[in-house]
Amino acid sequence: MYLKTKEIAGHKLFYLCVAESGGSGGRGWKSVEYSVCLGDTLDLSAERWARILLGSPDFRTVSPANVLRVVEQYVSDHGLRREILEGLREAARGTWQQKARRTAQSDRRGQEDMRTKALRLLELEPGSSNEEIESAFRKAARKHHPDVGGDPKEFRAIVDARNLLLGRATPSLRDIF
Repeated sequence: MYLKTKEIAGHKLFYLCVAESGGSGGRGWKSVEYSVCLGDTLDLSAERWARILLGSPDFRTVSPANVLRVVEQYVSDHGLRREILEGLREAARGTWQQKARRTAQSDRRGQEDMRTKALRLLELEPGSSNEEIESAFRKAARKHHPDVGGDPKEFRAIVDARNLLLGRATPSLRDIF
């Protein structure tokens, strides 16, 4: 994960990015960058940080503590005031989570939990082994990969489902809730 800026129409915008490598089209590894725009300042409230991270399918599962480490390094490297990160620090401490947790619980009432959705997406039974998860992932990835005409959103959902079921850090909502 890293932070970068882009100059657009004379305005400097901050982007939180994560790069992912995978797949080989016979020409070497491919790298994909997922990013979310933070706006023209890093001085955001805890609620705004939560809205940005939870509102992005690529970042909703990223721990605010991990984001804080990356952004603190950026602020230090570029000589920015450390006070601008107070909202992110509050988000990382979790003081905003009470409200976010209540909202998330009400949103999930009557819906399947993420693990069940991931199992269904990969056509797996509960209690499937890591090998079965990887095998189902490869089968689904071959079918839905954008390079073979698949839907990029569906492929991303398949990658997230595999990561969630294998307990990898990227999709772990436990980091936020």
